[in-house]
Amino acid sequence: MKALLGHPSHKAVSLTSKWWESAAAEGCFFRWASHLAVVLLTIAAISLNGFKFPKGHPAFSFSLPPFEAESYASVATIAEPEPADSGSIVRAPVPHTIIPKRPRKGIITYIVQPGDTLCAIAKKFGISADTIMWASGRVEDCPDLLRVGQKLTILPIDGVYHTVKKGETLESIAKQYKVDVSAIIECEYNHLREPYELTVGQKLIVPGGKKPYRPRVVHVYTGPIPKGAAKGTGHFVWPTTGVITQKFWARHKAIDIGNVAGTPIVASDSGYVVKTGWSEYGYGKYVVIDHGNGFQTLYAHLSVILVEPGQSVAKGQKIGLMGSTGWSTGPHLHFEIRYHGVQRNPFGYLP
Repeated sequence: MKALLGHPSHKAVSLTSKWWESAAAEGCFFRWASHLAVVLLTIAAISLNGFKFPKGHPAFSFSLPPFEAESYASVATIAEPEPADSGSIVRAPVPHTIIPKRPRKGIITYIVQPGDTLCAIAKKFGISADTIMWASGRVEDCPDLLRVGQKLTILPIDGVYHTVKKGETLESIAKQYKVDVSAIIECEYNHLREPYELTVGQKLIVPGGKKPYRPRVVHVYTGPIPKGAAKGTGHFVWPTTGVITQKFWARHKAIDIGNVAGTPIVASDSGYVVKTGWSEYGYGKYVVIDHGNGFQTLYAHLSVILVEPGQSVAKGQKIGLMGSTGWSTGPHLHFEIRYHGVQRNPFGYLP
């Protein structure tokens, strides 16, 4: 046995064994070092994403080294605050700029373009159609009769644009439009200073003010009924083909139907023609038909009139061609139905 222990091969085996044990120890160290490196990299990555470990959790009772904690201190400050009892992962916020919508700082003048309607212009500037009408002179009388190139006054807020008259005071103006005096005084666009003396012709914005509506008066034709005139059935048909560009509302007691110039216009019901010609109120070339049962229909902005006063017409008979005459921003038919002189909503009578 002693001979064997002293044999050179035994020494080789002994050296090999020691090397293997040393290598095994080093391998174990490297494995543990690599595992630790992975854990530290994972913790660093989670920290960069704003993750917060649940407080008191035994699996996360360790902390980052001071150097790493300082390195990521600036990142942690932008993380969203978490509830005290939350252990969820949240996405780090993405910084972006939100530009608030700011009101205009003054009054502007808008030039009417082809195809414009009062409602579309009001929507574009974020104010009511009434505000534009009250500030733009004759538009209040004929809000549906815009013309290309027409100038409209656009206020920065809803209200009435008032021109001071002789003898008026802030109190009387406020009472007229049913607002508090403070609304006029505190309106930054009026630039009022004590003692609040007004001058004739001065312009004031009355925020939230409203003008009373004065309906336009129309009159039923009272002339003689032509012999053999057709009588209406009371059931109306569409007077033309096209797209509804403006509906019936308080300031537009008609409907507008848009199409290309020259589109045929027909009588919506049987009757006789009581008036044709050119309107001084902005209708351009127009036709009025009496249906003999209390109803009248009006067809405006025609390019060509094909009937004459006193002529009997049948339902669906061609009476003219679509145009853009008078106060108009593009080819369309302005169509009204009146019953005993009162303008009615055509949608209530058309199929």
